[in-house]
Amino acid sequence: MRPEVERFIERAGILWEDDGLPRIAGRIFALALISEQALSLDEISAQLGVSKASVSNDTRLLEQMGFIERVSQPGDRKDYYQSNERSFLRAIAERIRRMHQLQELIECGRACAEKTPAIQERLDDHHLAFAHVTRALETALRELEVKHQRVAINS
Repeated sequence: MRPEVERFIERAGILWEDDGLPRIAGRIFALALISEQALSLDEISAQLGVSKASVSNDTRLLEQMGFIERVSQPGDRKDYYQSNERSFLRAIAERIRRMHQLQELIECGRACAEKTPAIQERLDDHHLAFAHVTRALETALRELEVKHQRVAINS
């Protein structure tokens, strides 16, 4: 692996770790992002120099989060993992779903919390921020879907 690719992969791992996620998950995501072909657990493990067990756990996490997808290859019983436009669209849709859950939580807090000015302002700020982020994500998702529909029509 070229040194600049190793740095890219490691940087992704650190960013994910800074967000409280496993470093290996970030590294797997980065590898999938720049790989032309879908990769098996063995290939990911070998390229990253980590255990197959770690790769197995973290690919499941990434798949649940929508960042990669599991695919099969004809005549091969192994699972392969890849990142493509569909996986990215699923990741954004999952973020939107989580943002809606957080908005609902804030609404619940607004209904049940003491009505002190400090608490209400805090909840109002969270509500406003989540609403803006959700709208931005929804706009991005719609624009990406339109782009991919145009590409599919022109293909």
